[in-house]
This record gives sequence, structure tokens and C-alpha cells, in this order.
Amino acid sequence: DLREREGFDKSLTLYGGSRQPQQKFSNPSYAIPLVRDLNKRFGDATIHYVGVASSLIVNGNNLATSSRRNKIYVIFDTGCTGMSISTSLFNERYSIARERRENNLWGNVELQFDTVSGGVASLNAKKPLTTTLDDRPWGKKLDGHLIVLGLAFLEGHEMTVDIDNDKIWFD
Repeated sequence: DLREREGFDKSLTLYGGSRQPQQKFSNPSYAIPLVRDLNKRFGDATIHYVGVASSLIVNGNNLATSSRRNKIYVIFDTGCTGMSISTSLFNERYSIARERRENNLWGNVELQFDTVSGGVASLNAKKPLTTTLDDRPWGKKLDGHLIVLGLAFLEGHEMTVDIDNDKIWFD
């Protein structure tokens, strides 16, 4: 756990694609706050890099919106190729796509996040490989939805995690 190590720079920057590192931003106002709800409230044994998405938009239509009681938890995972999504969200999207006779279930996917400055940050992917996951991988019932977001959304971005201040941002 890097939070316990004194005297070390406690941020992690990952570079996607062919982009070269830019200057280091110490505290950008467009950062997405990280939460520990999965660990503290729901009993997940792992402390993931988790943000709360304000909305999930698929093929131009809003599929889900976070509320105070029903949040969209997003795990940022560079070990995932596309995205893994709650079974309930997957089934809802499948029903909507069939009803609308859409040709592509997960064509253009956008996740929007509220930033620390009150703005909105978006991550997008075209046709991400999408699989379902159990809504309760750690046993306790999750209030909301869970998405594991992978490299399809991070490609071409530089991802920085500020471990001390529980923030993540993308350049």
C-alpha cells in the first residue's frame, strides 16, 4: 500500500498508445474523485481505483444515471481490454437495442464523470468488447451498477492517479 510509504511521490501515471509524457500536473481541477465505497460499504477485499460515473450513454442514448442511492461505480482497470458490466445493465441495454432494432449493441459508449471543479469529464470507446459480471463479486448487495473500464476507453490517454488525494485524471 503506497499510502503508508513516506518520502515517495504517490501518484501513478500510465501512458496509452504512442503519446509521450507531458508535464506533470500536481492537482488539476478536472480530476475525477476516487471513492472507496466498494471496499468500505460493500466489503470488497481489494481497494480499486473507483470513480462514480454520472451517466452511461450508449449509441447516443442515456442507459443509466447515477443518483444518491443508485450509483454507477466504475473501476479503472488497465488489465481489462474493453469493459465488464453489471448483468442488470447488460440485460437492460439488450432489451432496448432489440426494441429499437439497433444493429450494434455497444457501438459508441461514453461514460461521464463529475470533476472536482464541477465540470464533466468523458471517456469514450467504439465497439468495446463487453462482458457481464456478477453484480456482487464480493457477496454484499451492491446499490447501483458496476462497470470495469479497460483499455478501449484509455487508449490515447495519459492516466494519472493521485493516491494521496484520491483523484484520477486523463490527459
